[in-house]
Amino acid sequence: MMLCAVTSRASANTLCVFSLIGAQGELWEQMQDYRIAAASWGTPITLRVFTDERVAAEDFKAGFCDGLMMTGIRARQFVPFSGSVDAIGGLDSYVALQALIELLAHPKLAASLRHGAYETAGILPLGAAYLFINDRTINSVEKMAGHTMAVFDNDRAQSLMAERIGVRPELSDISNFSSKFNNGVVDVIAAPAVAYRPLELYRGVGVKGMVVKMATVQLTLQLVLRHERFSDEFMARSRRYFADQFEQAMEVVRAAEDELLFFYPPPDKDQERYVEMMNDARLFLIDAGVYDTAMMTWMKKVRCKVDPVRAECGNGSPW
Repeated sequence: MMLCAVTSRASANTLCVFSLIGAQGELWEQMQDYRIAAASWGTPITLRVFTDERVAAEDFKAGFCDGLMMTGIRARQFVPFSGSVDAIGGLDSYVALQALIELLAHPKLAASLRHGAYETAGILPLGAAYLFINDRTINSVEKMAGHTMAVFDNDRAQSLMAERIGVRPELSDISNFSSKFNNGVVDVIAAPAVAYRPLELYRGVGVKGMVVKMATVQLTLQLVLRHERFSDEFMARSRRYFADQFEQAMEVVRAAEDELLFFYPPPDKDQERYVEMMNDARLFLIDAGVYDTAMMTWMKKVRCKVDPVRAECGNGSPW
């Protein structure tokens, strides 16, 4: 099998990369730069691309990959602590997300980023997930009830939230949720702006729909490695490397958000209700054991550091 830098042998480790558009685009270029950086640290790696995240995760579990760059939602099964960064209503700004990623790159939190055979070695912003709706008359939480929403079959959080607000969940995965929306099978999806053009989500929005300009989740990409294949020094360098790439990754996110058509904030009277919905859903999911409680505590600390006047900052709750 592939050998790591901590042995005396020189074979490269294989890192698998989930990319919907294959070996092209910004993520692939970022991972090529990472490969060069890793070589400069004395750890050669090779990259293998997957367009199906489920298959990539299975290969990772089976040991065919020494690491996998995947969505944070998928990473939750490997490292619940870092995988809980992508919590519904957990962070409402990119400033807060950057602060959290900086925090997670600190050596004092290294132990929390290891779970069993796996360790998180880097986090990148993928962009906030927004609600894409095919009918802009569905302009409140209450009006979503009875409509159909695509939810990922590997993310229990989405299914539980859909049930909680009365939306009919349509089990989907990252390979077909967009086609279901574009073809009218579902009325609502949650997706980042970077998916708008590649997945042609403008077809689903049409001229009657809209994108709700309020973050439901801060989505991330996370590199998870088999920690026995890499040194502790490599892990620390890797986390620092990805934290330093935050602004570069955000350039892609912001450019994609600038291209969104029919990108509207919720009506003032409904904005507070959306926030309440997401906070209630997050607390419900914490109680249901979906999110890591230690991460929820750190996320609250970050929210209150960025915005100390938030009502929650004096309520005594750890989450």
